[in-house]
Amino acid sequence: MREIRDDHCGYESVISPDAARTLLADLMKKINTDRAYLANACEQFGNTIASRWRKKSRDKREALLLQADPTIEKDAEFRFREENEKYTETEPWSKLRTEKGCTWQEARRNKRKNWLLPYMSTAVMKANPSVLLGLIHHRIHHSLEEWAPFDNEQLRHGWATGDLALEYCGHACVVMHGIDYGKLVPWDREAAERWDIIGYPRARLIIEAQALVFFRLRSIVDIILEGINPESVGASGKWQEMVRAGFKQTNAIELWSDYINQPFSSPPNFDVDYYCSVARARMQAAQDHLWLLQTDVSYARRFIKVMAAGEVYRSNWKFVLIGGDIREAILDCLRWVQLDKEWSSVQEQYRRFRDSIRPGQPLPRSLELSLAILERALLDSMDKRIKHLTVYITQRPGFQHYYKFTMLDEIIDHGSHFAFANAKTLLTRSEPEQYVEDPLDWTLTQLMGPPDTELRFDYAELFAKLEAHLAEADHKDRERLDETLYVKFSEFATHHEMLSAVRLHRPAYIRRGPEDIEDMLKENSTPFTRSLVQPKSGHLGTAMFPTRSLERFDQLNKEKPAVGCRNKAWLDFRTTEREALASFWTQAREALRTELSNTRMRQEEIDHALSLLSFSTSKEYAEMVEVERSDVLEAIAAAAESKKATSTALLSDAFWETGPDVSRLAIDQRAPKPKTRPIQPTNKPIDDTTSLKPSIDKDTEVPNPLQIPATPRALDIIRKMFPSSAEETSAKDTDWDLFVHAMNDLNFSARNVGGSAVAFEHLSNKKIIFHRPHPVAKIDSIMLQSMGKRLRKHFDWSREVFVGV
Repeated sequence: MREIRDDHCGYESVISPDAARTLLADLMKKINTDRAYLANACEQFGNTIASRWRKKSRDKREALLLQADPTIEKDAEFRFREENEKYTETEPWSKLRTEKGCTWQEARRNKRKNWLLPYMSTAVMKANPSVLLGLIHHRIHHSLEEWAPFDNEQLRHGWATGDLALEYCGHACVVMHGIDYGKLVPWDREAAERWDIIGYPRARLIIEAQALVFFRLRSIVDIILEGINPESVGASGKWQEMVRAGFKQTNAIELWSDYINQPFSSPPNFDVDYYCSVARARMQAAQDHLWLLQTDVSYARRFIKVMAAGEVYRSNWKFVLIGGDIREAILDCLRWVQLDKEWSSVQEQYRRFRDSIRPGQPLPRSLELSLAILERALLDSMDKRIKHLTVYITQRPGFQHYYKFTMLDEIIDHGSHFAFANAKTLLTRSEPEQYVEDPLDWTLTQLMGPPDTELRFDYAELFAKLEAHLAEADHKDRERLDETLYVKFSEFATHHEMLSAVRLHRPAYIRRGPEDIEDMLKENSTPFTRSLVQPKSGHLGTAMFPTRSLERFDQLNKEKPAVGCRNKAWLDFRTTEREALASFWTQAREALRTELSNTRMRQEEIDHALSLLSFSTSKEYAEMVEVERSDVLEAIAAAAESKKATSTALLSDAFWETGPDVSRLAIDQRAPKPKTRPIQPTNKPIDDTTSLKPSIDKDTEVPNPLQIPATPRALDIIRKMFPSSAEETSAKDTDWDLFVHAMNDLNFSARNVGGSAVAFEHLSNKKIIFHRPHPVAKIDSIMLQSMGKRLRKHFDWSREVFVGV
């Protein structure tokens, strides 16, 4: 969106301090009165409010909302629509904003309420009854001070585009915390930098928006409760149960993402422990992805198949591209390792100065520095992801028709990247036209915009649009956003959620510029702060990952796939596959070593990075392979013995040509072998809490104190996760909702954390992140078994520890 400088960006009027003081006092009085009314109504008639609202049809909900306030916007995307209509190359802003019989100033005033509350539309509130109920509860339950940073952020776009008329009041500011919230005071530099006070023009908009939301909510509740005697005895037990259970999107089984549904959830809160756990869970998910790519042949094959779906992958550079995709997965993991360290640093500072962090007081300098470094790290990671996504999306089947690729005869090394083709865009539509013709492409394009421009659309609002579009789109359009793209954008959502939390921190910290880098290096030397300085060689080179060994591994699948009979021939072929895969990772380690040697990473940091590519050389992996081999050999022997003992004629002569077929025989469950390695896995779990152990009645005799009771549906999922027969190994796809229910039975709560990512949190506070399959919400057997391996790694799960109840 291009920036415009017209008179609409100036102040519309001037107000005296006395008049401003009176106006603010009136707004605060209305807010407190309406808030108290709503709190009393929910406490007395909460059950009635929820029941009556849920029972109404969508049309009746919309009619009620418009009856409460006819100015409520109907279109959930009115801000997107307005901006796309306004920014054209042919007409100036003022002409487009002129409506019949009024000037652009009058038109702006008519839409002021919608720009103050851009999230409050009938389309959103009528579609899901939980939206209004969540909005009512969280506005009552949380203070104006808690909501102020979020409400201010909602005004950013309208402020930047001139869609909100402003009043000038000299150097007057307004207090935004404590008992003096809403009080007019003189400007003070230090207080303003902490956002303890805000300039009057912006503060007036925030408080006006807060007054408007309470006015609307009170009017809505009044209509819902029509006919109820205020003196009658009501109840709110079900209302309280609803609040405790949390809120969900329509037809969704997991709790909704507070980040994407922030207006209808609790206000943004800088919960450093929560964000540390999210960063740790994301880091472990990235590490697990690399671990499975190195140790699970089926997982690696699936990865290559899913990645190689685009047209460019059918060129001679297929394995160069896949090698680049694997390199990006490694860099993604390293970024999460760094962000985990930065969040841990902030957490340490927070625990140290917890009693000193409050509005009205300056932040401790070391904490302020840690927050500034964390912000820079998040921005740096987002910038790299945007650059990657901008190129990556052109190669995916759902969007490649917008580009024409001319493949090069030789790969060109540009230092920071390799070029394998020349790409030319075929898209001729303008941005407003694309918004109408292809909303999916428009939304993803906006999400790839830089995070620091004032005129950008809010990322959370864009992700909400993406979810709404996917929920209503046909299968063909949903399929365009393939699982790899959805996962990458989900990672991006987490980055922006973290960035928003840091930037909305109160008291605010002073933003650091490039000139402060040296101070950062002196006081807090990390791989990231050192990377802000030019690398040793002047630029960070890119090492090309090996292709021949990767191609050899892929060719093996075509020559003789490892499916069917689990016999001696199967074992030999599986060994060949593992050797080919290990050869690729050995060469990949050397390529990464070369690349990292040109950075300012220290040797121990390089060694740690290389360890993420060394899982296939570990003792644990060798033991796993040996156990698999022993199990299959024992099953082969058992099958041969069974045939000999029964002397049955069911086996054909062809059976003995390749050895006994044991693919349909379950492997006996043997007693667990004594462990010869540490109990903790190589990568430690999210928290240092103990592993999941159910409480057991001392008077009850149980065969194994570590057994966990599981419902029938949970036990069925467990058997597919940890198969012991060919039927279980190649079982049909598992419905995602069934998986979530099973995890809930095993004491995990599920919450969407942006895009396809869903965080499963155990009662022990450990988290693990899985991605909801897309476009069809079904988990294939390979992915389900990889999820089982991750649960074994982080929660000590196995088939043997579960018992049916």
